[in-house]
Amino acid sequence: MATQLKWGLAGVGMIAHDFLTSLGTLPADQHSVVAIAGKDLERVHRLATLHKIPTAYEGYEALARDDSVDIVFVSILNLQHYEITKLMLENGKHVLCEKPMGMNYNQTKSLVDLAREKKLFLLEGMWSRFFPAYDALEQHIASGGLGDVYHISIQFGVEINDIERNLMKDLGGGAVLDLGVYMLQLVQFVYKDTPTDIVCTGHLSKAGVDESISCGLKYKDGRTATISAHTRATMTNKAEIIGTKGTIALDYFWCPTVLHISAANNTEWTLPKGKYKFHFHNSAGLSYEIQECWDCINEGLLESPKMSLDESVLLSKLTDTLRAQLGVLENGL
Repeated sequence: MATQLKWGLAGVGMIAHDFLTSLGTLPADQHSVVAIAGKDLERVHRLATLHKIPTAYEGYEALARDDSVDIVFVSILNLQHYEITKLMLENGKHVLCEKPMGMNYNQTKSLVDLAREKKLFLLEGMWSRFFPAYDALEQHIASGGLGDVYHISIQFGVEINDIERNLMKDLGGGAVLDLGVYMLQLVQFVYKDTPTDIVCTGHLSKAGVDESISCGLKYKDGRTATISAHTRATMTNKAEIIGTKGTIALDYFWCPTVLHISAANNTEWTLPKGKYKFHFHNSAGLSYEIQECWDCINEGLLESPKMSLDESVLLSKLTDTLRAQLGVLENGL
């Protein structure tokens, strides 16, 4: 018989609330939340009470040592992902970590190495990958529906410059790590290859944080991609995948519920309804990645075939390249 996955949460922000609400739409015999931890005990208690979580911890050490927890969802500031994911892995916990898993290649690679050494499940929370629209997109391309894909064009702009972590370099925000990584993962999802060349420009804030990026990526066999992101302006937030037989458009490409194959051919998926209001667009779709964790662990897999650890490592290399070209990173740090 399949076992129930007992979740612990590290973090009490808006994404933690959305995560808990979406988890509540899944079968209770497969998922339960047994503990939550954060730095602000009052906020921890508030979320624990709302979502009926039995145990609340101040700080993350106690959560790491809690034997009743099988897997931890890490949803704190980008800067802390590495440290807290490492702590959980060292204490024998499986981990689902919000993207980016590490602030750079070195951090990401060391977490992957640690998880493999300890034979624990680790997944970077690239929730986009688990939406049914991505499965349908892959099937359409694989069946030759687009012909040969030669170009991918993506825009992602949201006004997030007033959020503290996006203003301060040492909190790990910025256009590349918050937005760019979503665009890169889609390009990689389609091309399944490493770019042969990347040219990237953009603007930095006075604090040295990347506010905007505009990049051209070159792949072998005549394929290219352009990605643009902005933290000061709202953009079309659409991806276009262009092949010799047509173009597929994905609105809200990082959490899509519709696949526009042609004017006469649209497929739409309905997201589950949560008990509480969600903070972010299509957050009910977090249920897909939560279920992926259960499916993989239940089958004895230590990583997801839809978002492999090697791919997380590659994405961290690419984001390092982008940030270095923008002038955010000095000496790869």
